[in-house]
Amino acid sequence: IGGISLGELYNCVEQFTVMESPSWMFSKALSHRQKVCRLFKRAMREVDGYYGTDISLYILTSAGDIRIRQGYRFNLEARFQKVVMRARFDAYKNENDPDKARLLYLDGCRQIWERKHWTTFRFGSDVGGASYDRDKHNMPDAMLDSTTWTNVEREQFPYYFNRREQRKKELLAHWSKIEKEWDEELAKIQTELPKSSEKEVNKNK
Repeated sequence: IGGISLGELYNCVEQFTVMESPSWMFSKALSHRQKVCRLFKRAMREVDGYYGTDISLYILTSAGDIRIRQGYRFNLEARFQKVVMRARFDAYKNENDPDKARLLYLDGCRQIWERKHWTTFRFGSDVGGASYDRDKHNMPDAMLDSTTWTNVEREQFPYYFNRREQRKKELLAHWSKIEKEWDEELAKIQTELPKSSEKEVNKNK
């Protein structure tokens, strides 16, 4: 890439990533265990889509009776299918060969894709659910900076708002420090040659 070897590029990237940055700023690779757990959850949702949830709410009414009785009906078929699915996962939980475990995981992803339900079961609060993002109790954090909060209301919680302002200042200072470090590293990478390239230039002279 532009006359730079792969080793030199790796050294530049390694220097670039040692800067002080928040851990949540970079995406992390999932471990095999985390992937299998997510695959199992997807499999359970597919079972719910085909057979219904294992416990469902039903309403009983009778002719001439205004009262409504609510109860729970146990879906034994759904529970049986979930037990079978769990047994399929447990059959290979002690697999020590990483290559075989990876192939088993990929085969599970393929089976779920091929047998995916046309309307996969979702809880109401899940993404794509009927009541997703309707919970207004969890207001965005920016609402606390709104002008609708009067001084009288802020004085009722002095410790909270003072602590909040202090943390906002600390966060802004931390971000300015990170931006400064990034600018310095970018300028260093763009203006300075790697050490190996400097040695080659000196040899050619």
